[in-house]
Amino acid sequence: MLRGDLIMAAMLAGLVTLACSSGGSDGELSESNGDDGSTRAASAGGIDVEATWLGSDGEPREGLAEYPSGRFLWLQVIMDTHSGDLGSIDLAEAAELRTGAGLLEPEAWVASSDESHHRGGVLVFPREAFTGSVTLSLELGEEKVELVWERIPGN
Repeated sequence: MLRGDLIMAAMLAGLVTLACSSGGSDGELSESNGDDGSTRAASAGGIDVEATWLGSDGEPREGLAEYPSGRFLWLQVIMDTHSGDLGSIDLAEAAELRTGAGLLEPEAWVASSDESHHRGGVLVFPREAFTGSVTLSLELGEEKVELVWERIPGN
């Protein structure tokens, strides 16, 4: 019976480690995975970041008509802070997507909210054929956030 308990404890520890596979460079982790695993969240330098892959349901989304889902990937990013000015971060320059096939830079940042303490919008990346994990890196001044997905949900 003790051996079964040890195996169960080891499996649970492995699942906890896997669940914490995304996060910021300063070690503050906050998982916010939806049922489909499309959302990741982390904090760095007093900035909370949440990123969610948007589906390719064929419906044009506001501001994204020139970036059709057949040719582009959409990643919604929401940032919040209680200090500093998020407007100083150029998200199109600050973001990169690392894949097994290489590095992708965003085609565009389509803002939905550009307040100094609350910013949101969609990073648009070219759709490329690749498999495996993807990592979104965001340079936030002196800090960096990295969010990891084992695969892009829905792809």
